Amino acid sequence: MKKTRTRAIPVLLLTAAFFVGIIYFVFNLSIHSSQWASEPTNGHLSDNDGLGNSGTITDRNGVILAQSIDGKRVYNDDYSTRCACLPVVGDNSVNNSTAIQTRYRSELSGYSFVFGLGLPSQFNSGQNIQLTIDSDVQRTAYEALGSNKGAVVVFNYKTGDILCLASTPTYDPYNKPEDIETNDAYEGAYLNRALSSAYPPGSTFKLVTSAAALRFLDDAEHREFDCTGSTEIGGRTINCYDVSGHVDMKDALMYSCNGYFAHLAVDLGKKQMTTQAGDMGFNNTWTIDGIVTGKSIYNVSKADDNDLAWSGVGQYTVLETPINMAIRSAAIANGGTSAKPMLIKNMSAPFGVSLPDRTSSEGRRILQKDIADKLSDMMDYTVQNYYGKGSFSSTLDVCAKTGTAEISESGSDAHAWVTGFTKDKDCPLAFAVIVENGNSGFGAAVPVASAVLNEAAKNYTE
Repeated sequence: MKKTRTRAIPVLLLTAAFFVGIIYFVFNLSIHSSQWASEPTNGHLSDNDGLGNSGTITDRNGVILAQSIDGKRVYNDDYSTRCACLPVVGDNSVNNSTAIQTRYRSELSGYSFVFGLGLPSQFNSGQNIQLTIDSDVQRTAYEALGSNKGAVVVFNYKTGDILCLASTPTYDPYNKPEDIETNDAYEGAYLNRALSSAYPPGSTFKLVTSAAALRFLDDAEHREFDCTGSTEIGGRTINCYDVSGHVDMKDALMYSCNGYFAHLAVDLGKKQMTTQAGDMGFNNTWTIDGIVTGKSIYNVSKADDNDLAWSGVGQYTVLETPINMAIRSAAIANGGTSAKPMLIKNMSAPFGVSLPDRTSSEGRRILQKDIADKLSDMMDYTVQNYYGKGSFSSTLDVCAKTGTAEISESGSDAHAWVTGFTKDKDCPLAFAVIVENGNSGFGAAVPVASAVLNEAAKNYTE
């Protein structure tokens, strides 16, 4: 009897392991089956890596960006539109993990848990997807960036609709370059820089330091500083781009005085700077229609006073994604919060049944209203008294802050930034533009922002 019991134990353990394995398999099948079935390596798929009989993708105005005709995946007729929209739409492959044709492959292909991908094409239930992007605005951003590597984000901070998620370099989905893996000109072409790349934010980060000071320092608005072009903190020099003279906070932001904000960061200290940065999207990601963005980073745990000072002007090890920068500008524009950005306006139900347009939920609050309003006034003051209103748009009322993010000791190949928002009620847009190695935010990024905003003003109202 004892022997029988002893021999039964391994059998019982094997039986238990078998049932645990079955449960695990069924669970994974229910969760991941659509993803597995839609993999391009699936030999049962039709042409175009499984997209040959898939749903149509259009922009917010109904312009067709991708569709299937006679078992082939077909893209927009215009070359520039195809290239401009590739980072959002994707091509036949799954190389761009944030592209709609990658993230929503099973929905587009009509995968069914019961029938898999086995339905005949005439009964294909692939869903159509209407995006929030405006292909004209997207194309304008692509053309304005030209041969530069960079990104542009534009979205409506009232509705959450993303009008533009441009990223360069890109390519024509009909003609992927043969040397895309080895040619530096195509470095990052599979990446949507607007969502996934993080860069030193440079002087645009002074808005975060300003917010921290307004929140934690009682005398922040009245603090004054004599800028002589450089200042010493922690035994090392902090240089300014120019001599700003005697400045308070709004003038320091307008002239982009490094010394002023470097001292603010040190006076605030690591804890308060980290708290404010965290509230404004750093050390976290955003999820936009199931697409997880890259993470913006603010970490001064090992910083000395000089490092902390440099972090206050967006240098040291600070990194930020363009989408996060646009979201914080949106919050400044909208009293401390904005609608949550969204990329999908509508998805049809199976067999083409139309669904109501989706609406965005309110995003999380990242600023107190009084602080957001003060930052808004300072950005407006900067444009009116330094950049000039005409620098951004002939019709829109723009508030903005530029940045030049140094990435080498020489500073000759610095990244160029601009971020801001429009105050127009019928066109409430937040934006962020980066031109890699553009050297000057005003010289390189502002013209791109101007072209895109003027196109948006022409083609888009709330």
